[in-house]
Amino acid sequence: MHNARRGIRNVWRSKVRTLTVALLVGLAMCLAVTMMSIDSSIESQLASIAESVGTIIEVRPAGSYMGFGRGEPLDISLIEGMDSLAHVTAVEPVLMHQYVVGTSPGFGERSLEGIMRNRVFVVGVEAGRPLRLFGGGTAQLISGRGFEETDAGRLVAIVGKTYAEENGVVVGDLFEAGGWVFEAIGLSEAGYQLGDNAVFLPLATAQQVFGLEGQISMVYVTAESLSHVDTVVEALKAQVGDAADVVSQGGMLSRVGDSMDMVRRATKTGVWAALATSGLVIFFTMILVIRERQREIGVLKAIGSGNFDLLSGFAWEALALSVVGALVGILLFTTFGQGLAERFVSQSVTTAPGSGMSGGRAGWAVQGGILRAQLGTISASLSLNLVLRILGSAVGLGLLGGLLPALYALRLKPAEVLRND
Repeated sequence: MHNARRGIRNVWRSKVRTLTVALLVGLAMCLAVTMMSIDSSIESQLASIAESVGTIIEVRPAGSYMGFGRGEPLDISLIEGMDSLAHVTAVEPVLMHQYVVGTSPGFGERSLEGIMRNRVFVVGVEAGRPLRLFGGGTAQLISGRGFEETDAGRLVAIVGKTYAEENGVVVGDLFEAGGWVFEAIGLSEAGYQLGDNAVFLPLATAQQVFGLEGQISMVYVTAESLSHVDTVVEALKAQVGDAADVVSQGGMLSRVGDSMDMVRRATKTGVWAALATSGLVIFFTMILVIRERQREIGVLKAIGSGNFDLLSGFAWEALALSVVGALVGILLFTTFGQGLAERFVSQSVTTAPGSGMSGGRAGWAVQGGILRAQLGTISASLSLNLVLRILGSAVGLGLLGGLLPALYALRLKPAEVLRND
C-alpha cells in the first residue's frame, strides 16, 4: 500500500503535466468509447434489420425492378389466397408511381430518370399497412393520422416531410396535384431525401387517380420468420407462376449488412488507434518522469529500495494517470459522443458500398438513402459494460506504460547517478 500511495501521490507533483496528459489521454479514450458505442449499436441494428427486413418477400411484375420498368402491372386478384399460405403473416399490395417535379402541376411527369433529380413518389397502400417506400424501407407517421378503412377511394393523403415543406402543406390542408385536390391527413418521415419526398394515398384512391383500377405494382409478403422465408418463396412461386417474379429482400439485407460490417471494421480500427495513442502518451510520459527522477531513483536504491518497490511505484503512477485520462474521456464522451458518432457514421456511409448513385442506377441511390437513414438512428449511449471495458483498457495501458519504462530505472546504479548529478 505504501508503494500505491507514493505512486498516486507522485501524479500530482507536476499538475500542469498531469492535466495535459489527462486531456490527451481523455481525447483518445473519448474516441475509443465512441467507436465501441457505435459498434455495439450497429450490432443491435443488424439484428433488428434482419428481423424486420429479412422476412419481407416481394412479388413484382415479371421482368420489372421494384415494380417499375418492364412488365405489366399485376392484377390485384393475384393476391387471393396468399394470406392463407403457411408461415405468411401479412400480405400488402401497393401501387407505386414516380414523377419529375416541375414538368406539370403537382406530381409532374412520370419518368424513371426523375429519380435522380426532383422526384416525387406516389404510393398507394391499404389502411393499417406500413408506408412502404420505393427500394425498400418504410416511412413513419410523425403527425396527423394514418389511413382507415373508410378512406378507401377518398382524396386523402399522407405527405412526406420534404414534399410538405417544399409545397407548404400542413395537416388539414387541401393541396392540388395532377388535377386532383387532396386533403393532407398526416405527415411522414423516412429519414432520407427520396423517402421524404413521397405522397401516400389509399390504394383504391391511387388506382382511381392513375386509371389503374384493380391493378397494383407489387405485393409485399411477410414470412413468419427468417427460417421460413425460403418455404414461403417457393409457395408463392407455385401460386403466381410466370405472371410475376418472387424475390426475397435477402439481397438488400446482405448489402446493408456488408455496409454496416465495413463501418464496424472502421470502428474497430478506430478503437485500436485510440488505445494505441493513449498507451504511447502514457509510455513517453513515464519515460520523461523517470529521466527527471534519476537522482531520486538513485537515492531510493541506495537506501535499500528493491526492484519491486520501484516497479510498483511507477506502475501505480502510470495507472493513476491512465485512469484519470479514461474518466476525462468518459466525461468528454457524455458531452460530445453523439455528435462525434453521427459525423463518423455519416462519413463512413458515404463511402459504403451502395451508398451513392452508382452507374446512374436509381436503386443504389435509394438503398444508400435507406442505409443512411438506418445508421442515422444509431445513438452513442454509455452503458455499464462500456464503462467497465474502457476502464479495463485504461488499467492495461497504465500497467504497460508504467512497467516498460520502469525497467530502465532498474538498470540505474546509485553510485553513477549520484556522481553524475
